[in-house]
Amino acid sequence: MQQENRDMYDCLIDWLKIVNGNDEKEFSPQYLSNGFIFAKTLNQIDPHYFSDDKLVSKIKQDVDTNWRLKVSNLRKVVDALLNYYIDMVGLLNISDGLKPDIAKIGEKNDKSEIGKLVQLILGCAVNCMEKEKYITQIMELEEDLQRNIMKAIQSIEYIWQNVTPPRSLPVDMKALTDERDTLAQRCHESDLTISTLLEEKSTLLQEIQKLQQLVDRLENPQTVIGDDGTSIGPIQAGSARYNELRKQCAELKDDLLQAETAKDDLKMKCIQQEKEIILLQAKIEDLQHQGDEVSALKDEIDALRETNEKVKIYEQQLAVYKKKMDDFNDMKKQIKLLEERSAEYLKQNMQYEDDAKKYSGIKGQVDLYKKEIDDLHTKIDSQMTKITKYEYDLNIYQSKLSALQREKENFLAEKEQLLEQLDELRCNPNSDVLTGNTVSSELLSSPGLKEKMARLEAENKALRASSGGQTALADLLHDANQRAEKLREQLKEANQKILVLEETDTKPDVESESKHLKQTEKDVKESQVAALSNKVTNLEATLAEKIQELANNEARYKKLLEKAKEVIKSMDPTVPANEDPHLDKAGAADDSHAPMTQLEERLIVTAYYNLGLQCQRDAVDTRLALLNSPGQSFLARQRQPAPRKPLSMNLNKK
Repeated sequence: MQQENRDMYDCLIDWLKIVNGNDEKEFSPQYLSNGFIFAKTLNQIDPHYFSDDKLVSKIKQDVDTNWRLKVSNLRKVVDALLNYYIDMVGLLNISDGLKPDIAKIGEKNDKSEIGKLVQLILGCAVNCMEKEKYITQIMELEEDLQRNIMKAIQSIEYIWQNVTPPRSLPVDMKALTDERDTLAQRCHESDLTISTLLEEKSTLLQEIQKLQQLVDRLENPQTVIGDDGTSIGPIQAGSARYNELRKQCAELKDDLLQAETAKDDLKMKCIQQEKEIILLQAKIEDLQHQGDEVSALKDEIDALRETNEKVKIYEQQLAVYKKKMDDFNDMKKQIKLLEERSAEYLKQNMQYEDDAKKYSGIKGQVDLYKKEIDDLHTKIDSQMTKITKYEYDLNIYQSKLSALQREKENFLAEKEQLLEQLDELRCNPNSDVLTGNTVSSELLSSPGLKEKMARLEAENKALRASSGGQTALADLLHDANQRAEKLREQLKEANQKILVLEETDTKPDVESESKHLKQTEKDVKESQVAALSNKVTNLEATLAEKIQELANNEARYKKLLEKAKEVIKSMDPTVPANEDPHLDKAGAADDSHAPMTQLEERLIVTAYYNLGLQCQRDAVDTRLALLNSPGQSFLARQRQPAPRKPLSMNLNKK
């Protein structure tokens, strides 16, 4: 764009040089910025409107570097130009795009703004009274210079007519072709009009020549002959013939004047048509140039589209190849893993074959060991039952023993208290027997002692009932009864002492004793409950561990079984999937005893795994049932033997 502006500026300056015919020094930007050359050019274009008094005399030439004076001169030139456009051209409103920035011209000698000012002067030249002269000068210039000047004129006309100039790129080829055809049609019509006008001109010239000959013949008559070929005779002034001829001559002069006027009009029309033809030819050339550029751009666009389509195809192929490469890498990894697995399975298969050969030799020992294991299991179950029973009995006896020891300690403490009371009573010989009887009756009637006696008797009966013929407990119970009788006697003998001590309050002692006993019993029960709860939690934790271990063993067994089946399938696809790999390998090793060996080993393996699983499940179910039974205590559940379910080995499971 800057290069185009620079070329336009140079072309306009060249045109300005041609108009003024001055040296190159006068047309430098520094010299042009004072405005004198512009005023001189305008005076040359239209001397009447841009006279010396109106414009040239007002321009100051000696401005040097004073930019303010330069701006003042340029403002006068621009104002004169705008007034000319308004007065002479009839353009009432000039857009800001045409107005140059005089400040930039005065301060910086801006070439683009100088070009705008020269462009306005060019517009004045092509619209003044002597525009044919300047148009002829433009047509005589070089082709490049002529094209740029025509572009400048067109841009001015576009701005005047408020029409957007056509864009150079991109342009629709169809629109350009239509416009070119329209312009060509207009050129053809203009040519036809010119040819018609030229024919009319030649016809009129012929008629004028005929009329001129007729006038000459009439003015210099030698032999006057009429229309009918007869001699009319000489024409004399004042005769009717003379007057008629004068009238015809005047009419012919009027016709000649009209013909000359029409000739001038036709000449002006021809000049205008030639001007339009020049402009249209320039437009056609521009449109052809633009059409060539558009066709070249379309070819480039088509090539780029083809390249883009090829790029898309290549990208799709590249994506497919990348996907295939990823799949190929995955397949390579899978093949490598499968090779490693096949090698591992081959090793395991060989190991299984060796193990099968070893196990075939110790089959009898396995049977013996199984029988011994069954016997040991039964013995262990019976011993566990006995142990639980003994533990329960031991706990009962320990609880009874602790209760008897506590009673013994209580009785000893009461005995010591009663002995002390007897000693005190013996020290007081003046006790009243009568009062003793009343006090003993009151003592017996007290609710605390009655409850204590009733409780002791109930405990005595309970001890007798729970003794069950055991001599140790019977002796203890007998001693307790004797002590109770002695205590009763001591109570009767202690009536006198109680009467003496009736002022003292014995009830707090009895209540403290009962509270102490209750607290002791409560502590014992709490300790027993805590021990039992700890034992229950331990058993529950053990049970959970056993269940988890059983589940892990079961999952491990299934996993090993599936691995063995996969190895068998990979090694020999003809083998059925439900056969045991150990049995299959053992059968392959010994073909002579294949049917019986497979059946026996299948039965052994199946029975062995079923036995282990069934035992574990039975033990877990039994313990869960014992723990969850609502109506029994923990010791009662421990005392019961664990029930054993009969093992039913189904040979058709595996």
